[in-house]
This record gives sequence, structure tokens and C-alpha cells, in this order.
Amino acid sequence: MFKSTLNSIIRRPLKGFQLLRGADPSNTRPQSPRASARDVTEKQILRTPSAPTAIPLREIIYRVPSLFPRPLEDSVKDFRDFIKNEDAFQTELLKTLPFYPTPSESKTARLIRTVVDDEGNYINEFCIRPRKTSVPEADLKHLVFIHGYGAGLGFFIKNFEDIPLLDNEWCIHAIDLPGYGFSSRPKFPFEYPRDNIHSVQDWFHERIHTWFSKRNLLNRPEKNIVMAHSLGSYLMALYLQKYKESPSFKKLILCSPAGVSYRDFNNTASEVEKWKPPPWWYVKLWDRNISPFTLVRNFRQLGSKITSGWSYRRFKHILNGDPEQSKRFEALHRYAYAIFNKRGSGEYLLSFALKCGGEPRLSLEQQLFDGKKSDILKNSNCDWLWLYGDDDWMDVNGGLRVSRFLKEKLKQKSNVIIVPHSGHHLYLDNYKFFNNILTKEMQKI
Repeated sequence: MFKSTLNSIIRRPLKGFQLLRGADPSNTRPQSPRASARDVTEKQILRTPSAPTAIPLREIIYRVPSLFPRPLEDSVKDFRDFIKNEDAFQTELLKTLPFYPTPSESKTARLIRTVVDDEGNYINEFCIRPRKTSVPEADLKHLVFIHGYGAGLGFFIKNFEDIPLLDNEWCIHAIDLPGYGFSSRPKFPFEYPRDNIHSVQDWFHERIHTWFSKRNLLNRPEKNIVMAHSLGSYLMALYLQKYKESPSFKKLILCSPAGVSYRDFNNTASEVEKWKPPPWWYVKLWDRNISPFTLVRNFRQLGSKITSGWSYRRFKHILNGDPEQSKRFEALHRYAYAIFNKRGSGEYLLSFALKCGGEPRLSLEQQLFDGKKSDILKNSNCDWLWLYGDDDWMDVNGGLRVSRFLKEKLKQKSNVIIVPHSGHHLYLDNYKFFNNILTKEMQKI
């Protein structure tokens, strides 16, 4: 059982615990023709990326010591600290920012818990404000960060640090989706395939909308930008469909969005023919929400060590350097361990939204951007920006096709940008360039 579960860690593409050939962002690679950022025209067809692939199980077992580099004694300490005070893992990370908990000269920040349902469940938020605003409260502008599958608001730490509050007129809100991060983790009330995907989406959307309302962000939606990553992008695009008569934001930035289109639409016939479906038993694990997070929770004292199989490769090359950055890396690893180790809840959306291997069960293209359904978003008045890494395994061709539909059929503003030297987590891989994109979009509001 352990062998098969360990193999599933490596093979599951969205779980974040990948050991990949040719997809490790820590590898330095020569600059390619695609290495400079650019707007992509909708008539271009770019190479179809492939989802992460597995290293053979025999090689995995041989490399176990290097795959999970966290020292055992540190892993045990992390487990004990988590039992003692799990909330401390979040504040430990946020304290590496120069304006939390003590304000800086220009910024102040705080954690906010907003109740979003009748059971008292709340959405966890990190809110950054100008210390002295230059406009009345009602005229402030708002940038909202929404993470992807299995993640949390702390993964945007490099964006919090550098994005300016432009003339002290902007607030930044980063939220943990319902059932994720340090938001409430109620028992997930749905089970695949018993329940309907639309019921699951409504569960998320209603709570997100309540958060927007209680945080007074619905009063001036034309002053709001939402930046959502991966599965968060999928949710927020569909959110527009549900609340099309009363929009919550003016611009939606989709960062390496999941579930945009079907593989058959993006690949050539020969590429489709070459694709091999996952084995039946792996599909069963996926549909039953058996994931690497299950391992982290069940292996207790070893959970942090297992987490290091992802976190050390994901963060270390970006944050390794001076002592302060090393301190942040340690805090970021412990934060990742904490949110992976918390009770499973919102993460179970995955099996409803995506099939095993990352193919959408119902693509955004089919639900929102089909010519037969062009009336769904025609009055939304929302601007769109699609961001992909130049080494992203999310397929940009779906974004290109949808962007063309938005402009030609719905006469809405839409653009596609490829971010250089970055993969699926482009907001972290090339955070300076990414932050510059967001700043330019803020200047347009």
C-alpha cells in the first residue's frame, strides 16, 4: 500500500508533490525564444505542453533520502509545534514581512476572519492597507488574491512584499478559499460522484460572495481586481456566471488557469492518440480524494518531512540567500506543512472539477465561452487577462481561443501574456515580472 501511495504522490499533477522530468523550476535552463515576455496573438498556436510525468518507482525508492530532505528531528518538532498551536505557522510566515505585525512607514496589515455562513465558518484574510489613505474610504481600490488547489494565501508572500499601494489608494486582500488554508475547515458536504458539480460550485461561490459583501467590496465593483491562480481561476470565472447581474469586480486576472479546455481541443490528432490514460486504480484514488495530503496527515511526525519533497524544490531556489531569506524559506516550508496537515475540506473540490490527470469534467470553454451560450457573460462588463508561464503545463492554446471569443463575440477586453522563466506557479517563479504586470493593471483602474 505504501508503495502504491508513494507512486501516486509523484504521478498526481495538481497535488504539488511532483518529481518531474524537465519540469523542475529550480533547474536553470538556457534562454529560449520564448524567454522574453510578450502578448500572444490569438491566431498563434503554441506547442502543447504535457502534464508532469512520473519517475519510475524503483528510482523513487532509491532516491527517497534526497526526495524528502527535511531532517527527521525538524519534522518531529514541526509536528509537535502544530499540535501545540497551528495558527502560529501562519503568523510566523507573515512576520517576515516588513509591515506585519508592526506597520511600516507606508503600510499596515492584519489578519481578518469573516463569517460566511450560518454555521459560523469563516474566510481567513490577510489585508494590507496604506497607513494613511489619500482618498475617502469609499474610494479605495482593491486587489484580491485567490490561491489555487491545496494552497493558501501565504504562497503570495513575495507579491505582498513588493506590490505598491499606488498613491495610497489601494488595499490588498488575500483570502484562503472556504475549507482551505487557515479558513474554517468544515466537513465537506459533498461526495463524488453522488453530488452535482454545480452544487459544489455554489457552495464555494455563495461563501465568496458573502465575503465580498461583508467586506464592503460590492459597493464599488468597478474599483476591484481579482487575481486567481489555477483552480481558483476556474472557480472565479464561474463565479462571474453566477453573479453576472451584480458583478463583484472589474477585471479578472487568471494565472495559469485550470480547467479551461479539453485536451482534444488543444492537441493534434496524433498527440491525442499518444496520450495514455492513468491506470484504473489511480483514477479510483483520485475520485476518492486520496492524495499526498492524506499521507502528510496520517504519517504524523513524518508529515513535515514528506512535505519537504515539494516545498524544498518549490521555494528554496527562490528564497535561498541572505539570512533573512533563509528564515523566510523555513517559515514558508512550515506554513506549507501546516496547511497540508490541516483537516481535509475544500480540497475535495478537485475530483468534481477535474478528472484524474487534470482534464476538466466540464471545461470553462464549454460552460462560458461556447458560441451557443454567448449571452451568459455578454453583460458582465469584466475585463480579462490570461497569464501563463513559458514553461507552464497548463495549455495556453485554450486561453488564446477563449480570449479571441471574448473579444470577437462578446466585444470584451481580453489579453494573453506569457511570463518568462516561470512555470505553473509564475507568481512565485518570476515574482518581479509578475508584480510588474499587476501594478500596470492597477494603474488602469
